[in-house]
Amino acid sequence: MNGAEVIIVLNERPAVLLAAAADLDECDGYVVLVFDPETGEMDAHGPYEGVAATLRAEELRRSFDEDELPDVVVRVSRLHLPTEESEQVW
Repeated sequence: MNGAEVIIVLNERPAVLLAAAADLDECDGYVVLVFDPETGEMDAHGPYEGVAATLRAEELRRSFDEDELPDVVVRVSRLHLPTEESEQVW
């Protein structure tokens, strides 16, 4: 690989990453998922905007830690509401 090819590869990679990040942000909101591996129960909180979901996840994490439940998993996930096309399938 010569110098020009290296520059092209390096210049294309950020564009691909930016496109992937934009795709990830194409959603109807975010939910905070909570999973308790001891009971097998899962719960969803939301929907929230991005920052609000992150803040809620952190609040839940602190609460579980204070209750000495460090194994409870807290994650933020994208929410996709049904579209007309997806509703027609059912």
